Amino acid sequence: MTRGNRAEWDCTMLFYAILFSDCIHSLNPVVWSNVDKLRLFRNEEFAHIARGHLSDVEFQNAISKVENAFLALGLSTVKIQDVKTQTCFPTEQLIHVLKKVDDLKQKGQEKEKEVQEKDKNLQEKEGAIQEKNKRVHETAKELREKEEERKTLEEQLNSNVSSFCILPPKPSHDVTNRDADVCEIIQKLKELKKSAGLSYLFISGNPGSGKSQMASLVAKRCFDAVKESTSTASFVMTLNAENSKTLLESYATFARHLKCPEYAVTNTFTSTDLSTDEKIRSLKTLISTKIELYSSWLIIVDNVTSMSHVDGNLPDSGNGQWAKGQLLITTQDTASIPPSGLFIQHIPVSKGMEPHEAGCLLEMLSGFNDPKMEKEVARVLDYQPLALASAATYVREVRNNKLTPNFS
Repeated sequence: MTRGNRAEWDCTMLFYAILFSDCIHSLNPVVWSNVDKLRLFRNEEFAHIARGHLSDVEFQNAISKVENAFLALGLSTVKIQDVKTQTCFPTEQLIHVLKKVDDLKQKGQEKEKEVQEKDKNLQEKEGAIQEKNKRVHETAKELREKEEERKTLEEQLNSNVSSFCILPPKPSHDVTNRDADVCEIIQKLKELKKSAGLSYLFISGNPGSGKSQMASLVAKRCFDAVKESTSTASFVMTLNAENSKTLLESYATFARHLKCPEYAVTNTFTSTDLSTDEKIRSLKTLISTKIELYSSWLIIVDNVTSMSHVDGNLPDSGNGQWAKGQLLITTQDTASIPPSGLFIQHIPVSKGMEPHEAGCLLEMLSGFNDPKMEKEVARVLDYQPLALASAATYVREVRNNKLTPNFS
């Protein structure tokens, strides 16, 4: 749905967009009610019924529900009248499956007949045992070759990986490059990369200090650098660790980008038998089978409000499958960050932006140039990016008013 291509929507997505999306407001209650009736009909009396048939009475009742809903919505019922007299609704997919079933039955009958003939020949000709053994050996050899071919194809499928870069969401305002801070973080990542194993770099700071955006700038530069220097597959992935639900959703998206089996991802994500943490760990295990196919990677674990809440839900440094990458973790929970060491570094950003960059941000967003005032405003706002952006945007909006074009 987020791609916005309505040509790809199925009826489930269409119902959702009409009934529950935030983009449609003040929908007529009659329209809403009848669209919802069509949705319920589709799910309960058509798509999800336990058997493949309806009685005549059930069918006519179902058709009446649809016809009434169409009439209430002011839609044409011509095609519904045609459907009323139909007794069978074969689909191309069903026909294809039934043909496959018939083919398999025929092959099974042929195989059974062949076995019977062989048994008869064995009873009549004991001397044919040696010949049969020879054929068995040939068949076994063929099966081994087929199995080897299958394994080769499976390995090729599993090794088919591609690079991708999923960054934290951009803010609603423009941002500066913060080159000094970004270069410092990149240098720390390079130092940690020298250690053989998964490494962690923590960026800590109060809300609005620019942690997520710095992580985004760093990750984009790292991804572009790897992409330019080597043809091997790499990736940047962002996990939203604001809460367990957002983290689970991020892991599901992560698994799909790694081309993990969709059935495994969906079954885990929608399971009613597993807790959220169990689902996360299951997806993490699924991802670990794919992640070692990449030469390098960086995972941004964003919006961590409490380190204790993500314990056990992040990659483990002791797992060799995760040894080729790094974690860039943004958090407000400074007190819970482990001490720095061979695999762990910590960069606090609560001090805010560099004075020069803070002034540039104020000028860029406000459209107003007053270096002396910019320095003073930046100092009073403690060089915090979100506060600076808010102040500059306010000035810009006031200056856009014809009554206050000279507001400073």
